[in-house]
Amino acid sequence: MRWIKEYFIKNALDKKNPDAALKETLVLEHVDHICIIAQNNQELDETTSFVNRAFDRSVQISGIYYDEKSTDERAFSYKDFSLFGIPEQKIKNYLSLQPDLIIFTSEKANYFEQYLLYLKPKPYAIGFYSEPLKPYLDLMLNKEGKDIQTATEQLFKYLKQIN
Repeated sequence: MRWIKEYFIKNALDKKNPDAALKETLVLEHVDHICIIAQNNQELDETTSFVNRAFDRSVQISGIYYDEKSTDERAFSYKDFSLFGIPEQKIKNYLSLQPDLIIFTSEKANYFEQYLLYLKPKPYAIGFYSEPLKPYLDLMLNKEGKDIQTATEQLFKYLKQIN
């Protein structure tokens, strides 16, 4: 079943999303909601912790990560898509959020993670360099080291410089 879902999602990713051109410029002072799409539970927690420290004001943070075996409510997998790649309730809930910024921590994203970025093209998206993620991320850096905290700090440092 996974390969069938992956096939339909890959076909959708091959098409250009017309909403991607409607992206607004990000102003960090106006960021009220951040969504994090993490590689795993630990990265989600560490990135959330960093974002809480980075903003001196209250910012709403939502997070999700890909894990096929987890029962955590923040985890999603291919099982959260219909046979034809249509998002089911957990993904619909994520898509209903209106973030100002998306932080994508995975370097080697699978099609299901990429699809979340494809379906949510309007928020400004930052993450780590990966060729398949080029169409979806507005700011990408090489992830230096394995520490997500340091890498996320670098992302925010450059984001502040271009802001």
